[in-house]
Amino acid sequence: MRIQTLVDYQILDTLPEQEYDDIVGIAARICKTPIALVSLIDENRQWFKARVGVDVSQTDRSAAFCAHAILNQQEVLSVRDATRDPRFLDNPLVTGAPHIRFYAGSPLVTPGGIALGTLCVIDSVPRELSDEQMTSLKALGRQTTSLIELRGRTNQLEKYRTELERSNEALQEFAYAASHDLKQPIRGIGSLTEFFVEDYGDQLEDAAREKLELIRRLTDRAQTMIDQMLHYARVGCVNDRRESVDLNEIVGHVKENLFTQIASGQVEINSMSLPPVSGEPVLFNELVQNLISNGIKYNDHDFKRIDIGYVTKQLSQGDDPVTAFFVADNGIGIPERMRSDVFTIFRRLHAADAYGGGSGAGLTIARKIVETHGGNIWIDPGYQGGTCFWFTLEPSEGNLEREFRYDQCQSQYAAGEVAFS
Repeated sequence: MRIQTLVDYQILDTLPEQEYDDIVGIAARICKTPIALVSLIDENRQWFKARVGVDVSQTDRSAAFCAHAILNQQEVLSVRDATRDPRFLDNPLVTGAPHIRFYAGSPLVTPGGIALGTLCVIDSVPRELSDEQMTSLKALGRQTTSLIELRGRTNQLEKYRTELERSNEALQEFAYAASHDLKQPIRGIGSLTEFFVEDYGDQLEDAAREKLELIRRLTDRAQTMIDQMLHYARVGCVNDRRESVDLNEIVGHVKENLFTQIASGQVEINSMSLPPVSGEPVLFNELVQNLISNGIKYNDHDFKRIDIGYVTKQLSQGDDPVTAFFVADNGIGIPERMRSDVFTIFRRLHAADAYGGGSGAGLTIARKIVETHGGNIWIDPGYQGGTCFWFTLEPSEGNLEREFRYDQCQSQYAAGEVAFS
């Protein structure tokens, strides 16, 4: 078990590390010994992860004092004079260099109860440690074990990360293959339905033509849902491509896309001067487009208004300020009982053909974009006369729904302290 644990921790034969070097340096100073070691017991050798006072990096296990020390995991093995101890008097490290006389080793025991080696101090003259020195050696031994355990956990997390990346890659490949395989027959059904109506439409009753039209709409919807599922799976795979993004340019692009509606006077999009953010520009474009489009789509007013802005607040003393962005509209609003459902993929709050139809994936994708960047998205519970979405793009703690409210900003807007353009 010990050998396998050392293999799992991937610590044997690694390069020196300052944390371990610091520990042996402190141990030597506290115990007033010329030699201190972090010694790990391999199958046929003892290997020194850190050392002070010796030049060699390992010795044969048969000569290792530490091989004896790990036999009693609860106690420090202390040898006052090795030349008078039957276990060590003919040991080559006693009869020859470095001529060990005194040895004290604190076992390095994992949480699973496996002794990997010791933190030990050595001298060439007989001696004993004081109670204070013994207590310090044990404490430093526990710190050494904690370092080794942290290394093991880090290695395990890296292994999980690698496996997750492989799994995600496999999932992406499956998603692409599945989408292609699924869309092909669906597309065929849609085409066959159109051909059937073209060739035999004049022979069909109205009820039959309506059912064929329903089939066509259902196949179109199925293809849209497959495309949205594939896009949803792809969002989380671009998080590494971060750069500084000008959200004002993003809003400008969305306005260009909606030029016809804005020019006709049906839509007004007002935006504060927004601060730059770090992330993936394409995703931010889609995020803003989704939120603005929803404010226009789910809106019964002849004149549709969208306000875009932000608030920066320090939520706790000593913490960095948090910036939250909002997109508020004068649309139909979302009933409180339905707000928990709006971010669920393919969950529509209205009939399939109401408000221009759609797959119900837009807000789910918006949430995934925000969460991919480490943030949160929520609906302002106190907003009246439409819907106000808030989102952050950085990890933050605290009750964000309480801290960021549109009604708390209205006085600033009314006083002209915040300008929209």
